[in-house]
Amino acid sequence: MTRVRVGSVADVSPGSALRISIDGVPVAVWRVGDGFYAMEDVCPHSGHTLHDGELRGCVVVCPLHGWDFDVRTGFRPGNADGWPIPCFRVVVEGDALFLETPAFNLPQRRAR
Repeated sequence: MTRVRVGSVADVSPGSALRISIDGVPVAVWRVGDGFYAMEDVCPHSGHTLHDGELRGCVVVCPLHGWDFDVRTGFRPGNADGWPIPCFRVVVEGDALFLETPAFNLPQRRAR
């Protein structure tokens, strides 16, 4: 399990996202209340970024076509059989934000 520092708590205001790239993979880190959630920043429908979509509670809405995804699970609400977006655990230590990134070591992730 790799831990990567991605910023600080102050970098992500409530209801917004921070966009980063780890090993060439775009990732968005959302702040919902006091919680932080991360997933790949790519909508599987169109390839559009999600970090600038509207966040409604724990659900982000893709600004291009309106597909919605739960930032905690990567699934579309009400569709646990759909195309989930890979999610990553966010660890808060003091003011620092870290991502645990086991999936980035997979060859298919690096090939994108």
